[in-house]
Amino acid sequence: MTENRKEIHAKDLKWKKVEVGDTLDDFNGFYGLEEIDGVDIKIINGQAHFYSKDGGEVDLNNTEEEKLTVKEDTKSKEEVEIENDDSDIDEAYGEDDLIEFKNFDDIKEGELSVASSDSEDDEDDEGQASDSEYESATDELKTNIFTSNIDLDDIEIELPEWQKIDESLSMTLLQGLSKLGFTKPTEIQAKTIPYALKGEDIMGKASTGSGKTLAYGIPILENLIKSFHAKDTTSCVSLIFTPTRELAQQVTKHLQNVSEKILTGNNKYAILSLTGGLSIQKQERLLKYKGSGRIIVATPGRFLELLEKNTELLDIFAEIKTLVLDEADRLLQDGHFDEFEKILKLLSQRRHQLHGKKSYWQTMIFSATFSIDLFNKLSSNHSNNKLKNKNGTKEGELETVLRHLMEKVHFKSKPLIIDTNPEDKVSSQIKESLIECAPMERDLYVYYFLMMYPGQTLIFCNAIDSVKKLNSYLNFLNVSSFQIHSSMTQKNRLKNLERYEKQSHHNNVLGKPTVLIASDVAARGLDIQGIQHVIHYHLPRTADVYIHRSGRTARGTNEGVSVMICSPQEAMGPLRKLRKVLSTNKKQAAKNKKWQKTVPLMPIDIDVVSQLRERTQLAAELADHDIASTSLHKDDNWLKKAADDLGIDVDSDDENKDTFLAKNKTKKINKTMDKEEVKYAKIKLNELLHEKIRKDKRKRYLTGGLTNLADNLVKKRGHESIIGHDKTDALELLKSKKAKRSNKKFKK
Repeated sequence: MTENRKEIHAKDLKWKKVEVGDTLDDFNGFYGLEEIDGVDIKIINGQAHFYSKDGGEVDLNNTEEEKLTVKEDTKSKEEVEIENDDSDIDEAYGEDDLIEFKNFDDIKEGELSVASSDSEDDEDDEGQASDSEYESATDELKTNIFTSNIDLDDIEIELPEWQKIDESLSMTLLQGLSKLGFTKPTEIQAKTIPYALKGEDIMGKASTGSGKTLAYGIPILENLIKSFHAKDTTSCVSLIFTPTRELAQQVTKHLQNVSEKILTGNNKYAILSLTGGLSIQKQERLLKYKGSGRIIVATPGRFLELLEKNTELLDIFAEIKTLVLDEADRLLQDGHFDEFEKILKLLSQRRHQLHGKKSYWQTMIFSATFSIDLFNKLSSNHSNNKLKNKNGTKEGELETVLRHLMEKVHFKSKPLIIDTNPEDKVSSQIKESLIECAPMERDLYVYYFLMMYPGQTLIFCNAIDSVKKLNSYLNFLNVSSFQIHSSMTQKNRLKNLERYEKQSHHNNVLGKPTVLIASDVAARGLDIQGIQHVIHYHLPRTADVYIHRSGRTARGTNEGVSVMICSPQEAMGPLRKLRKVLSTNKKQAAKNKKWQKTVPLMPIDIDVVSQLRERTQLAAELADHDIASTSLHKDDNWLKKAADDLGIDVDSDDENKDTFLAKNKTKKINKTMDKEEVKYAKIKLNELLHEKIRKDKRKRYLTGGLTNLADNLVKKRGHESIIGHDKTDALELLKSKKAKRSNKKFKK
């Protein structure tokens, strides 16, 4: 630096804005970059000082007419000493380093970075950048940092457990797994992925929550990456079929999360969900976009509808590399997958027309249940023996199922069977339990369980009306409750799932229960985070449904609780058959265990139940009134609209009224209350809800007895809702000796 310079106030400088790419939006606190020509910067006592460079002109007003000519000036002795002592600062903030600006942390608060002048009079000194070098550095900065995608394959990720499976797994995919915390594969993933990457047909069986989605998802995503490298941006890589809309949405989201880095810079709809309940017009538009629908996750009904509306899609989807059937055991149920069988026929015919009859795609089928016995109705006495093969000899369970599936699904060759759960039908991480009660007391014991064991609970009902009533009942009892069932629109189902997850985070902090009530639409495949308890409000109709319901808890490496609520009559009928079906494995057969020994009774505190009875009765009456009133209002509106459309007076033809409709209406009217009754019931219920429940009915003195309850309340010890009761956890209780003692009483 020369001494021919004059200090300039920062406010007088006219900075020029530098355009930068969008990627810098992620740097916290970085708002923009500006530069000024003909200026040097010097740090004196920690403050930035600006000087004209070599007596040159500095643009203060950003116009040609107004320029400031800086005369030569001599530096003070103090400044010279500072410069000599701070030679390292000169190095850090020299012209060359200003161009190769690397680290925001090097600049203290209040300091600014300034680009050096490009004047033609400057000579290339040692350690300084020339004009050509400056331009090269600037171009590189613009093209390689701010505006282009980083090749993630160059970033090495250490996931040795995954890399043991197959060394060819791309770094891009490994980074996605690492980000989501999947540091090592599950058993089904470790056994499936190597064969899936080789293109083998696979039949996979594993417990619920064991990671089946990634077992087939990772090989599919690897194929997607290979297609990008081959500059293929249009062909469909895979079709994945699921039995429910919610499962399709979940699989899509899961694959998108893992492949977030892969999709960066590509079409964000490369992984696309096609389900009913959502706009088919939008789905048609998305399929027309270049790069959309590389991986399709669909329900059969909507996919068939799209094929029939646009036959050109046949040519695209007939070229798939992989076909996946998630929860494939549903194919065994006659008529359930009629749409899928039609889709398979259309795609196969078109593929054979294009490539000949020997051309097939890779097929992978997965489920937690592949057993003929599991699909028998629990209410019937019919029992299937092991089926025999063509030679008349008995065959294994999976072989029997596979033979049935091969009649419906055309494999390239006999699939490889991968069974990671050959013995237990229900995951060993699920602790099962039973609550016996009178048929009309289900609601009471549901509320008792929620009060005793607050947490995230999923309740399954067999009927939609039961879902609606139980949801209203719990809401009247001030329990955070949400519902999903097949009568709801897809948008409302997803909305309620989001509301449930949001509320559960809040209630967990407060120690309050959060409840999701569902029909069996939510039984299969859904991965709802944090479910601690599953309650079977009704026993399921088949054993496979029980397995899938219970599998909504104990996901991954977690443990969970599955509780059945049933009457004594059910316990000796459907429940007995259910336990026999679930206990038929080699270990239990060897020990000759009876079905009663496989399920313990949930310990019940009768004193607490008696204190809850009155409030639950009022809540049930209000729920009945609420549901009946809503239903009557809808019926009246529907009937009036139908009469208007037909030009008929609703009240004019009393003689021809439908008897069934009249009886149904009368039944609903009998469940309603007048306004005063509703008002009184709500006031009374509110009073009861504000009363504290106390163990052993200790209602007079909090300081009496062996335990000082007042002290416990002040110090927030014990149960959150029941005074005098220890804080309990359903899972730990079922593991304890107390549950085992209750089970002994049950067996006697």
